[in-house]
Amino acid sequence: MIGLRTTVSLAARRTYSTRAAPASLAALETRWGKLPEAEQGAIADRLLVVEKGDWKNMTLDEKRAAFFIAYGEHGARNPKDPLLTKAVLAYSSVFVGIAAGMYFWWQTQKPIVRTMTPEWKAAENERAIELKQNPFQGAYAEVLKKEGN
Repeated sequence: MIGLRTTVSLAARRTYSTRAAPASLAALETRWGKLPEAEQGAIADRLLVVEKGDWKNMTLDEKRAAFFIAYGEHGARNPKDPLLTKAVLAYSSVFVGIAAGMYFWWQTQKPIVRTMTPEWKAAENERAIELKQNPFQGAYAEVLKKEGN
């Protein structure tokens, strides 16, 4: 009698082990992200076994859970956080603002190069005219155009 009881209990365990527990599938969509990865895998494996059978024999919770695991908003399909865009934009703006501020501050700190002053440029042009440098495009070319040559 004891041998028969253990055989019956083993058969019952096998049938129950291939069916997903109804308690574990209730509101799975809301709990899926909080479940440990091992439990997620166990539920998915159990549902795969159940899906191989007749879908008409599946409970509504099993069908919902199978659909959610296959197509639900989790993992890569998780909807993005609406505050993420604002945070990225804010941090980017702050760093671009800091970089622009440093650039303009650096521009005010640079010394004025004496060869870039208007006086130096005028003296340079006078010297080029005296030496008749670049008669095609330079300062001497403008003098030649005025003279009509």
